[in-house]
Amino acid sequence: MTRNPVFAAVLLAVALPAAAQGPPERDRSQLAWSLGLGMISAPRPYVGASNQVLVIPLLGLEYKRLYIQGIRAGYRLLERDHLGIDVRVRYIFDGLDPDDSPFLDGMAPRDGTVEGGLGIDWTPGAWALRLSAFSDLLGRSDGQEVGLDLSRTWTFGRYRWGLTPAIGVVWQSGNLVDYYYGVPADEARPERPAYAGQSALNFRTSLLAFYRLSTHFNLIALVQAQRLDNEIFASPIVDDRRAYFGLLGINYQIGQRGFRGP
Repeated sequence: MTRNPVFAAVLLAVALPAAAQGPPERDRSQLAWSLGLGMISAPRPYVGASNQVLVIPLLGLEYKRLYIQGIRAGYRLLERDHLGIDVRVRYIFDGLDPDDSPFLDGMAPRDGTVEGGLGIDWTPGAWALRLSAFSDLLGRSDGQEVGLDLSRTWTFGRYRWGLTPAIGVVWQSGNLVDYYYGVPADEARPERPAYAGQSALNFRTSLLAFYRLSTHFNLIALVQAQRLDNEIFASPIVDDRRAYFGLLGINYQIGQRGFRGP
C-alpha cells in the first residue's frame, strides 16, 4: 500500500463515473459538478494499526480549464485531440500517528502535506494512460512521487453501467519513503531498530464499477490492491506487503465531466 489509498479512492469515485454519461463532449463553458457520499475501508501499513472505516464526501467541480476532484484541484494547460496536460495541487492526509499502536510509542508524528505537480493524460477512446509527478510543497518530507496508470472502461446497457479495471506503478523518492516509513536513531528501540528508507517502486491494481440509477444519480463501487516495494516492507514499523481497500458510494451529477488522472 502506498501512503495515500484514501486519496486514490476518492479521486476514482468522484471522477470516473463520468464515463457512464456517454461519449458526447459537454459544453466546457458550463459548470459541471457532482456531490455524494461514500464509505471507505482503508488499511494502514504500520505495525499494530487497524484499518480505517470512514464516511467521506465526494465533491467534483469543473468549469472551463479549472477543476476540483475530491482533495485535488488543477488547471488544464493543454488539450489537443486525446492529449491533456495539467498543473495540479493535492492534499495528502495520510501519515503516522503514534497513538495508533503501542508499537509506535515514542515516534514523532508524520504529517500529511500539500503536493504540487504535473499530469499528462492520453485518452484514446475507452483506454486511458496517465502520468503524474508530484513534489512536497510544505517541506514535510521534501519528497517526490511519480505514477503511471493504464485503464480501460467498458460500458453496457447504453452507458447505464460499466467497469474500469486499471493497473499502475508508483515511484516514491528516498526522502518520501524515509519520512513516512523510516526510523531515526533517536526513535529506535530494541524491537524497533533504526531504519533509513530508500526510493521505492510500488504496484497497484483496481476495479471500479458504476451504475446509473437515474439521469443524475450514480452508484460507485471500487476495490484496489497494492503491493509494497521491499524498501518499504523492510521497515520495522511496516507489517504487511499487500493492502486491500474498497469504497461504496453514491453521487449526484450535473453536466458531463472529464477525468484528470491520479
